Amino acid sequence: MSKADDIRESIIDAARLRFSHYGYPKTTIAEIAADCNMSPGNIYRFFKGKIDIAVELARRETLKAVHMLEAILFCPYRNSRQRLEDLLFADFRYTYHLLENAPRELELAQVVMQQRPHFQLESVRRERRVIQRVIIEGVKAGEFQVDNIAHATTAIHSATLKYRYPQLFTNQTRAELERELASLLTLLVRGLLANPDKVTIVPTKIPAEMELPAIDDGAEPPIAPAPQPQAQ
Repeated sequence: MSKADDIRESIIDAARLRFSHYGYPKTTIAEIAADCNMSPGNIYRFFKGKIDIAVELARRETLKAVHMLEAILFCPYRNSRQRLEDLLFADFRYTYHLLENAPRELELAQVVMQQRPHFQLESVRRERRVIQRVIIEGVKAGEFQVDNIAHATTAIHSATLKYRYPQLFTNQTRAELERELASLLTLLVRGLLANPDKVTIVPTKIPAEMELPAIDDGAEPPIAPAPQPQAQ
C-alpha cells in the first residue's frame, strides 16, 4: 500500500478501537487524531467527518458478512433448498454473534443507518445478489419453480429481515429466533420447491454451526462459481 493508504488504515484502526471502547457519540475526531499522532486537520484529508469513518467501518463489516455468505455457495453435496437455509441461518448467526459480543457495533449500525440511508440500500443489494444466486441455480436444476426470480429474491430478503441484525428489532433469545426462522423457512421453501408429485415437504431443521472462512476486511467478496445442485 502507499503511504496515504497506510495513514488511512491507521485512522480506521484507531477509530475502530475508540468506537468499540467508548462508543461513537463519545468519540471525537481530535481523539482519533491523537491516537494516530497527527493533527485533527490531517484526518479531514482522508475523511470528511466522523460519520464517514463509521460508514467505512460498517461497509467492511457488511463485506465480511457477504463474503461469508458467498462461501456457502461453494459447499458441495448441498441442494438449493439446503444452500438457501444454510445461507439465511449463517447470516442470522453471524450478525447475532457480532452484536451480542460487541454491543457497540449495534450503536454504530444504528447511527450509520440513520445518517446514511443509502448505505443500507447498498448493503441490501449485496445481500440480495447472494440470495438471487441460490434461486437461479435452484430454477436451473429444476428444484425451484419461480415465475419471477427478482420478485422472489426481494420477498425472501424482506421476509427474513428480522433475522438480519436481530437485536435491532427484538429482545428475543437466539433459540427463540432460530425456531422462528426455521418455521418461516419451511413456509418459504414450500412455496419455492417444484413439487409435481405433491409429496410432503419436511420442515426446515435448525442446522449445526458452520465454520466461517477467514475474511479480508477491505476486500470485495469474490464471485463464487456456480454450484452443482443435488436432487431434492
